Amino acid sequence: MAYFRRNNNSDDLNIWPGFVDALSTVVLVFTFVIVGFLASQIYLSKIILDKKSSVDNLQSQLSEVCSLFDSEKHKNKELNDINSDLKRQIIELNRVIEKLNNMFNEETQMANQENSSLKDKIDKLNAQLKEVLAALAAEHAASEENLKALALIKNENMKLNELAKFNAYRSEFFEKLNNIVKDKEGIKIVGDRFIFQSELFFDTGSDILNEEGKEQVSELAKVILDIGDKIPSNIRWILRVDGHTDSRKIMGSGKFASNWELSAARAISVVKHLIKEGVSPNHLVAAGFGEFQPIAKGNAEEDLARNRRIEFKLDER
Repeated sequence: MAYFRRNNNSDDLNIWPGFVDALSTVVLVFTFVIVGFLASQIYLSKIILDKKSSVDNLQSQLSEVCSLFDSEKHKNKELNDINSDLKRQIIELNRVIEKLNNMFNEETQMANQENSSLKDKIDKLNAQLKEVLAALAAEHAASEENLKALALIKNENMKLNELAKFNAYRSEFFEKLNNIVKDKEGIKIVGDRFIFQSELFFDTGSDILNEEGKEQVSELAKVILDIGDKIPSNIRWILRVDGHTDSRKIMGSGKFASNWELSAARAISVVKHLIKEGVSPNHLVAAGFGEFQPIAKGNAEEDLARNRRIEFKLDER
């Protein structure tokens, strides 16, 4: 009996460890399930929160879109109203244009009729005018010839009066210049010209005024300025300065190749000095004649000296 009990106790002891292991396994499984469930709940909660945030954003954007749509809808309504008003205005303008076109056509038709009538009247008046003009032309032909003759005579009288006035100023010029140069050797008056021997102004073969020449030209400039102030502006006048040489040819390769160039250069030098003294270049002319306008025909030294000269002449332009 005692032996049987020991065996029973031995069976009890062998069952308990298995039960404990099984129970532990169940607890571990249950714990794992609980942990998994909690982890899944946390994950799902996060996903739900993210989705909710996205939904909120979408709802906000949708609200903005709805607001914009309402605004565009309002603007579209306003544009439709404006378009309707414009259509009404265009229709009204087309009516006005049509009315104006009709009025214009009527006025054009009336104007054409009046123009036709006026043209007939103008043609008749032109015919009458031609007849009158022909009669007047025939009647006044002689008068026109007389008027032309009178105009020509008047013009000639004006020219003669200007010439007479100019001659008076030229006489005054001659008188004043004569008072300056009278009794001076190498200066002569021939007709309407003052003749200065070249030696008074220039050295042999030179176109540069010497001191005596500058003094003579300066005195001449004073007379010209005095007379020029008195001559009316409608009288066109000039002072001619003519350069002349003798017949002896220029030798060598100097500054001047011919007497033409020497005579012209001397006349220009005199004109430049007159301008320097205040005489207007509009009233001055310089010309060179070389040896081709002699006043003495001989070849003696005296004749050659007479031909070397500077001439001044106050003349009309």
